[in-house]
Amino acid sequence: MKLLPVAFALMLSGTAALAVDFRWTLGYGQGTLEANIENGAGSTFSIYCPAGDDDKTPGMFITVARIKPQAKEMVTAQIIVDGKNHPFLLEESQFKAAGRQNQWDFRELVKALATSKQKSFVVEFPKYQTQETFSLLDVRKTLGSAKKTIIRDCDDGT
Repeated sequence: MKLLPVAFALMLSGTAALAVDFRWTLGYGQGTLEANIENGAGSTFSIYCPAGDDDKTPGMFITVARIKPQAKEMVTAQIIVDGKNHPFLLEESQFKAAGRQNQWDFRELVKALATSKQKSFVVEFPKYQTQETFSLLDVRKTLGSAKKTIIRDCDDGT
């Protein structure tokens, strides 16, 4: 009879060890700096800056397992940070911040993510009537702040 509480306690301690904190990570490869977050559903959100490339246009990838856009399909993504909507038009799963307005909008998104005091943000896909939630753990450390964000070497300041 005394074994039952011990077995139950061991089972609970094993369950706690399986819990995962989904945190922002920073990587660099082939001249591109990339900040990534993955959620529990396996969806990913990545912000990149190809500072070592000839084409230094920054951008992002948003990949959701249950959304399979067709080749070259344009997909609207609404990124909600601190209650503010940041809409972007992705080609399949990628947004490139080409042009003055796109650079401005992207810079504002990166700043909003880096300065948020919330624990998470949401990406909505109206066409697919779905949304994904991503953690903001370590986002400030990963993206940087003010004029020292990870996209600073890709941003022409327009």
